[in-house]
This record gives sequence, C-alpha cells and structure tokens, in this order.
Amino acid sequence: MGKLRKFTCSVNKKLYKSKSLKFTNYEKDIYSQYGQDGVLEKLLSLITNIDRLITFEVGGWDGVTLSNTCNLLRNFKSTSIFIEANRDKYNCLLENHKKELNSGKVFAFNEFLTPKGYSSPSSFLKRSGLKHVDFMSIDVDGMDYYIFRDLDISPKVVLIEFNPTFHPDVDFIQPENYKYNWGSSSNAIIKLAKNKGYNLVHYFDTDLLFVRDDLIKKFNLHIIQDKEVFNKAQGYVGFGYDGTMFLIGNGKKNGPYCPWEDGVDLKSTKIQILPSFLRFFVSKKNILEYIKWTLRQIYLLNFRNIYLRLNEKFFKIKKK
Repeated sequence: MGKLRKFTCSVNKKLYKSKSLKFTNYEKDIYSQYGQDGVLEKLLSLITNIDRLITFEVGGWDGVTLSNTCNLLRNFKSTSIFIEANRDKYNCLLENHKKELNSGKVFAFNEFLTPKGYSSPSSFLKRSGLKHVDFMSIDVDGMDYYIFRDLDISPKVVLIEFNPTFHPDVDFIQPENYKYNWGSSSNAIIKLAKNKGYNLVHYFDTDLLFVRDDLIKKFNLHIIQDKEVFNKAQGYVGFGYDGTMFLIGNGKKNGPYCPWEDGVDLKSTKIQILPSFLRFFVSKKNILEYIKWTLRQIYLLNFRNIYLRLNEKFFKIKKK
C-alpha cells in the first residue's frame, strides 16, 4: 500500500470530568492518588459520623502509599481493617501502623479475600470484633469485580477500581482468576452495583464511588449515570475500506493513550492486523481482485469465507 498519507482524526472535545459533578470541588489528596481523600471526607461527613468510622481496605498495600483509608484512620481516628496478600507489603503495613495496631484501631490480615468461610468479609469483621462497615475500598488490580460481587456485608459506601481504557458502552469483565490483571469496565461494575443496591455518586480516574440506595434516598444524593463516566484513556477502533485499522484516542498523535504507560506515544496506525501488502481496497469485480482478496483471507485463516464467496461468484451457489 505504500506509506500512509496524512489524514485527520481526533476524539470529539468534551469535558471528561464535568465540573457539574457534585463532589469534584472537594477532591484532594493526602494519601490517596486521584482526589479520593477529599471527596470521602465530604461524603462520609454527610451520611454518617465521620469521627466514628469503620473502614475496610482490600488491597491495603503498605497501609499508607496511595491508600484510600489512611487519611480517615490518622486524621479522623477511624477503626480500620486492612487485607493485603503480599507478604512484603503486609510487613510494611504492620510497621507503618504499629501504634494503631497496638491500640486496637487497626486490624491487618495477610490473606486473600474469599466469598465464604474463614477469609470472607463477614469473617474478618467477626475476627476484628466489629459488626458493620461504613466505608470499603477495593483495589486489587484485577479481581475487584468478583470481590464486590461476592460481598457478604453491606458497607454504606464502596470505592472500587475499574479499568478506564474501556468506553462506558462496553461491558468487559476479566476472567475470575487472580493470575489475570486486566480489570473490568465501568459499565460492568455499575450494573453489578445496581443489582447489589448501590448507585454511583462520583468517579475518579480509576475508581468508582458508590453509596447504598437507602442512603442516597435519605440524603438526596445525585446519581451519576453509567454513560457519564469518561476518561482520556478511552479509545475507539475503526477500519479503512482497505483493511487499515485505526486506534483513535487522546494520545499526542491522536493514537491510544495508556494511563499506566505514560509517555508512550503511539500513532493511530501503529498496530495493524494486516501487513501493508495485504491492505488494499478490493471491489471483487474481476478474477485478479478475487485472487488478491483470497490471499488476504488465507492470511486471516478465514477458509470458510473463501469457500462461500468463491462458490457464490463462480458456481452461483448462495451462501446459507
């Protein structure tokens, strides 16, 4: 096909995070990453007694770095449960919260969360001598959807990680296996939340913030619809009539933007399914073009399509 000529592509300009969202102006970080600390302070002070919180963080890491509960623990004296499966990070967590552990304000567990049994959320509550959870943070880089799905407790507020590279029209749920670190789309998680009696009140770059429906009604909180969740990492795929694939996003060259590989600048045509010599427009009006088209189908291992189309063209057998 030769070198691609200059073309124009871009994502429609829009505010990916509208200032009309009720909690946007409260975003600030003390320990969190994307403004969660400030929004949680405001939200929890509206719906409960923020000075007597019980928090539960799944994926606690070292208990401090990018934590969504550390601010509530240290500055509002909450009682906090941390679950961290990584042994080294768990040991750091014990060191970082040694004082709180000794005073009974922190309960830490080096385990994987399970739907039932000894390592279920309700079991951790019982083992900690607690009866309810005000705020739960789920951030395990993959299995978040399934942890939320299988919760056997009903926190007032749930913050959960999602994969922001999927458009809000897409239902994507990663396999139910800890060896995968893909994450799930916002739309899939929002649907799950609604089925569990929660609705979305705010979102961050990689987190969705849900409140239980009874509290939303009681405090007249604004609900954000699934299609309102936008992120600059969302991209789109299109195909030219010659088979050229276009990945269009918010990168510097209008290509895809990967939030965890910041600085990688991909052109929208960098990744292709077909090699350049098989990217051409085929009208299939003569035998030569049929041969070219057939070569492309062989490359794609699309043998059934070859059989049906050639029979239709040369033997007048209509495909079923």
